[in-house]
Amino acid sequence: MVAVLPALLFALSGWSSSAATTEASNQGGPETNAFAARDIPLKEAKLNIEHNATDHDTGFQGFIDSEGWQQLDLRGPGGIILSFRALGELGERGLTELFFETVEPPNDDVPIEELLETLPEGRYTFSGIAMENGESAGLTSSTAWLTHDIPAGPQLLSPAEGSTVPLTGVVASWGPVTQTITGKPIKIIAYQLIVEKDVEPHPHMIGKFGLSMYLPPTVTSITLPNGFLEPGTHYFWEVLAIEGSGNQTLSSGEFDTQ
Repeated sequence: MVAVLPALLFALSGWSSSAATTEASNQGGPETNAFAARDIPLKEAKLNIEHNATDHDTGFQGFIDSEGWQQLDLRGPGGIILSFRALGELGERGLTELFFETVEPPNDDVPIEELLETLPEGRYTFSGIAMENGESAGLTSSTAWLTHDIPAGPQLLSPAEGSTVPLTGVVASWGPVTQTITGKPIKIIAYQLIVEKDVEPHPHMIGKFGLSMYLPPTVTSITLPNGFLEPGTHYFWEVLAIEGSGNQTLSSGEFDTQ
């Protein structure tokens, strides 16, 4: 016996929300009018650029959150660029969140200017079929705005690269970011600090051992909580500078504890 497993189909182009509307209209009856009349906004829809100032690579990220969806298309200035569809029982149940990230080619292989031609600045729309409690709930959509404003990487000040630090009183600090990678003025809306232990987590665990916190743009230093660092351990840390449209640039470093 062959088991039919639920699946998530991810394609560069495919089933569009116009196809969703056609499928709904083909059902006929009063449900068609109810389906066509409703348009449920997604709770969140984001599309941004992430640049790594330390490793010198760049890519795109996207995120949506909703009450439930079965199928979504992402349309840009040039038409559909991504299509997501949940199949089988998973599709009947519906999904809520979705995060995706492109390959991040080294800037030496794919210059940033060339990469940005892949997704021009402008309006991008996520749209498709909504699902709630296993039932079709009409159409769902929302808009994300993509800019090419990429922050410069934060200058990491402490802990110094490759240093050995005590277990308490360690201050993570970095310089403020005021410009883009091309030298234009930019407004940072937040910094994200990530500190991770250099150890593989349990294979069934999502995430790594560490901490992550978002900080206001006025904060460029913070003391790591006592009890967080372990003796004789190697850590990776990074700071992301996030600008108003969501684009972010990270700088990363390493340190050891006594």
